[in-house]
Amino acid sequence: MKTRKTILIVDNNSGLENLVREPLSDRFRDSTVAPILVRAKDGAEAAIKTENQKFDVVLIDTEVPRLMDGGFVYGLHSYKNTQDANLIVVTQKDSSELPDTLQSCVLLKKPINPDDLVNAMVKCLNQGAPSATPAASASAAPQAKYAVDVRVINAVIKATMNVFAQFGVQNITMGKPETKSPHEALKGEISSVVEIKSQSYQGFLAISFDKASYLEVVSTMLMEEQTELNSENQDAVGEINNIIFGNAKSEITNFGVQLTVPKVLIGADSMIECKQGSAGMLIPFSTTKGHFYLKVIAVPIGK
Repeated sequence: MKTRKTILIVDNNSGLENLVREPLSDRFRDSTVAPILVRAKDGAEAAIKTENQKFDVVLIDTEVPRLMDGGFVYGLHSYKNTQDANLIVVTQKDSSELPDTLQSCVLLKKPINPDDLVNAMVKCLNQGAPSATPAASASAAPQAKYAVDVRVINAVIKATMNVFAQFGVQNITMGKPETKSPHEALKGEISSVVEIKSQSYQGFLAISFDKASYLEVVSTMLMEEQTELNSENQDAVGEINNIIFGNAKSEITNFGVQLTVPKVLIGADSMIECKQGSAGMLIPFSTTKGHFYLKVIAVPIGK
């Protein structure tokens, strides 16, 4: 009886799948391994496919849409269905430009040699789960399992951009997402936090503003120039969060997501209390006048 080994290929044009399908079938024809290929066209679809199916190998082209600007690649080693997978990355980037979660992988620079790709996949399929990284200890506690629902994050990012554009905030630019300790202080001076839960996600979303960006947004919202943070305008951050989630509601409610009422946090050293084993991601944005941040915290499921 053959052992099924499932491969997730994150590639928007089927190029990688077409390169490996026939060679893998030939290489494993007389083997006890049966490779099963599953393709996702972008990072969001990849996150959806990993919710209900376990993968032994994940093959990623870093140029696909909604991959490097979403949550999928930042939790690969902690998602319950990919945390044990071998990882192969096809890219034009140097390894130093990739997120930490893509560092411990088989890296193939473009243009790739098809034989090198097939050989890498064969090697991964013929071995078990990847060995621990040098920093891991045999006696270390098991890594906590959690999942970031990238669909929700993408919906919130889109709603944030749309709402701020409606407010008249100019030249909004999203920066590169980066992993951040969930136990670090929020970067902005005024923040709004909601707790969010779905079948595959537990955690927090925080929208945090520096003084300049907040005064820019709240001035247009209140239709009166605001020059200082004060008791009269600080509650508007919760209303901003309500408007953003209201705009995203049509999408996120389809995912079975529950949200709490936004909680306002004042001060540059504000913290979100979360359990040990949680993970964090920070998505920075800039406007003409300042900066704001979307911080995503995933809490170990079941805790």
